[in-house]
Amino acid sequence: MATPPKFPGRGALLDDKSGTPRPVTPSFVTVAAWLLGGAALMQVIATISALVYSVSAERRAALEEQIATMTGNAPSLNSLQNMGVLTVVMAGLVTVGAYVLFGVYLRKGRSWARLGAGVLVALTVIQLVGVSYPEGFTTLAQVILGALAVALCYLPEPSKFFAAVKASRS
Repeated sequence: MATPPKFPGRGALLDDKSGTPRPVTPSFVTVAAWLLGGAALMQVIATISALVYSVSAERRAALEEQIATMTGNAPSLNSLQNMGVLTVVMAGLVTVGAYVLFGVYLRKGRSWARLGAGVLVALTVIQLVGVSYPEGFTTLAQVILGALAVALCYLPEPSKFFAAVKASRS
């Protein structure tokens, strides 16, 4: 049987050395993963809320005003509304997927997952600009849950865990 080809970085996602004992996941890392799951749930709620708004009469009126100010070949009202729905759905799927992915790989001890979660939280903070409340509650909850999850991952015990997982994979 031929040996599989070696790809650089392949070990970041896959456990190549299944016989090597992996360190026990600290409770802080487990809690952080659950907090990221909570942030994903908040994104699901935000996506549903945005979908309801994107097909509302209020949004349709705003789009009609926008089309009225356009010159030249303006898009149709339905195409603008459909683009809005598609954007909301795609952004929601990508964000939920990212939160879940980082949560899963945090529990596996991947250092890149805590860095990625930090970047995701920073991007979520940018969403707070111009948010109106109570609609923006879900975004605020995502920021709080995500920031708490990332902070837990950089405590001494989890930091030792991530280092030990990295050492066991080398």
